[in-house]
Amino acid sequence: MRVMEGAKVRRATIGDVPALAALRREWTFEDAPDGTVGQDDFDDEFARIVSDGLDTGRWVVWVAEVEGEIVSQAFVGVIEKIPRPIAGFSKIGYLTNVVTRPEFRGRGIGSRVLDAVTAWACDSHLELLVVWPSEESVSHYERHGFADRGEPLVWKHPEHAD
Repeated sequence: MRVMEGAKVRRATIGDVPALAALRREWTFEDAPDGTVGQDDFDDEFARIVSDGLDTGRWVVWVAEVEGEIVSQAFVGVIEKIPRPIAGFSKIGYLTNVVTRPEFRGRGIGSRVLDAVTAWACDSHLELLVVWPSEESVSHYERHGFADRGEPLVWKHPEHAD
C-alpha cells in the first residue's frame, strides 16, 4: 500500500459539517441502484445532530484532507458509562461512518485516520471502541488492533428485524 504524503489528519470542526454530510451522502449512494430516493431533510438533520454532537463532545470526528478537501472521515460516538464505586474507565466509543472517497482508497489515508482515532481513544481513556465492519473491512480493523470478541446481543426495532 502506498501511503499518501499530502493528506492531513485532524479533528473535524463545526465548519466541516457540510463536507461531512456530502461525504456521507456520496458513500450512501455509492452502490445504490438507480432511482434510489434520498431523504429530503438529510442536510438539515445531519447538521443538527453532528453540530450539536461536535459542540458537546458527544461526537468526535477525525478527517483526512488533501488540498483542503475532506477525503476520509471517522465518527466516534462517546458514551459515558454509569459510574461504579471503584476506579475504572468511564467512557466507551462507538466507531461509525468510517469512509474514504473511492479515488483515495488504498493509499493509507484510512489507516492514518484510524490511527488518529485509536491514539485519541487511548489519550481519552476510552475503555473500548466498538465497530460493526463490513466483511471487506474486517482485516483493516484487525491490522489496527481490533479483535473479534463475538457479536454483542442486539435488539432491533421490529420494523427493521431480519
